[in-house]
Amino acid sequence: MEDTTIAVVGDGFGSLMVYATAIYVGFRPEQIAVYGTSESAVATYYGYASNLGQTVLRSESESHFLPADWPTFAQLDAWSRRNPVPLLRSIRRRYNPGVTEILTEATTVEYRLGYHDRRVRTRVGWLERETSPEPRFLIFDEEARPLGRAKHVVLALGHGPLSFPRCLAQAREDSELGDRVVQAYEPKGYARDGRYVVIGAGIASVNEWANALEAGAKVISLLRNPAPDEQDLNTPRCFFEAFGIDAFQELTFQQRVAFLGQILKGTSPSRRGWIDVVEEGIAEDRFDQLIGEIEEITAGPAGLAVRVSSRHGPDPGWLDVTGVVCGTGFVRSTLAIPVIRRLVEQYGLPVEDDRIVLLSNCGVPGLDLAESRLCVMGLLANNVIPHADTIAGLKYVGRRFVIDCAEAERLRRRRFSSRLALQLSLASETARAIRRTRRTAQIS
Repeated sequence: MEDTTIAVVGDGFGSLMVYATAIYVGFRPEQIAVYGTSESAVATYYGYASNLGQTVLRSESESHFLPADWPTFAQLDAWSRRNPVPLLRSIRRRYNPGVTEILTEATTVEYRLGYHDRRVRTRVGWLERETSPEPRFLIFDEEARPLGRAKHVVLALGHGPLSFPRCLAQAREDSELGDRVVQAYEPKGYARDGRYVVIGAGIASVNEWANALEAGAKVISLLRNPAPDEQDLNTPRCFFEAFGIDAFQELTFQQRVAFLGQILKGTSPSRRGWIDVVEEGIAEDRFDQLIGEIEEITAGPAGLAVRVSSRHGPDPGWLDVTGVVCGTGFVRSTLAIPVIRRLVEQYGLPVEDDRIVLLSNCGVPGLDLAESRLCVMGLLANNVIPHADTIAGLKYVGRRFVIDCAEAERLRRRRFSSRLALQLSLASETARAIRRTRRTAQIS
C-alpha cells in the first residue's frame, strides 16, 4: 500500500503539472503517487485530439508542461527549429503550440522526472478522511480495497462523461440508429457525398465542419443560438491573469455560475485554415447553417431522418442525413464523476447547480485543511478559476496546491541554482526531441 505525502487522483495533464511542479519545488519522487489507468499523462488528450483531427492547441505560448514559465513554448519552438517565426507570431498572439510538439514536451517531462515510476495503475473509487494520529486521507479502489494513504490529495479527474442532447442519447441506444450518432471526441469517419449534421458552435464542432468538408461530405451546422461568439481562448483573456481571477472570485457563487454560463457558451477562435475550408464548402453548396435543435430522430433513406425545430424562426422540419455529430462537450455536473458523488454523499458537501461550492483555493469545504489539503483542479474547479480546464489553468491550480503542501510540510526547497539547472535541462531535452518531429503548420 502506497504511503505518500502527495497523492494525485487522476493521470491526465493535471497530474503531470502537479508532479513536475512538486519535483521542481523540492519533493522527492517517492513522496508522490499518481493514481489512474491511462498509459501516460497525454493518452486521453491524444485520443480526443486524434478523433477531432486537431493539429494545434487553442492555448497560446505560455501553456506548456515545463515546471517554470520560461522558456515559453514559442521560444522553445524557435530555438528547436532555429527559426524566429514562432516568436513573431507569439508577439501578435497568433501562435498556438502544435499538438505533436506539445505532447512531445509532455512526454519528455514524464520520462525525465520519473513520472511513470510513481504511477499506481488503478482507478480510485473512494477517499476517506482520517484525523488520528494525524490528518491524512485513505485511498480505496472501486471495490473498496485499500490502495494507499496520503497527507495531501488533489483530484485531477479531467472531464466527466461525453454529453448528448436527450433524443440523441436515446438514439444511441437503438441498434439501428446508434452507429450514426457520434460525439466529436469519438472515432468517426465521413463518407464522400454523405450529408452530416454537426451540432454546436465550439472548437470541436468547427473542427468537424472542416473534417467533413475535406472528406468531400456535405455539412449542416446546427446552432442553438443565432450568433455564437468568437474568442481566441476558452475564456476572455483577462481571466488568465491574476487581476481577472481575483475579480471573478469576488463574485458570489451564484454570480460566478451565471457568468460562466455566458462566457463558456460554445465559442471558437477564428482560424484561417478553417475559414478557407468552410468558404470553399459554401461556394460548392456543401455547407449550410440552421438555427434549431433536433427533436426527433428515426431511420431514413440516407441513414437518418431528423426533425429540427427552432425558437428563432420557422422550423426547418425533417432532414435526411447520413449521420449526426455532437460537438456538445462533456457533462458538467460534478455528480457525474463517481468518486466526487461518493464524497458528496458521505460528507454532505455543499452542491449548487450540480457543482461543489469550493473554497477560493479550490479546496473541498469541510475536508480541506491547511495541514492536509484536499483540492480539485480542471473543469471541476472552474467556478473558482474560470480557465481551470486549460493548460494554463491546470498549472495555476497545481502550483498553488504544491506550494501549500510545501508550506505544510516545511519542505526544504531546492536552491535557485538547482531549479534553474533542472528547468534548462528539461528545456534542452525537449528542444532536441521537438527538432526530430515534423513542424506543425499554424492555422491562425
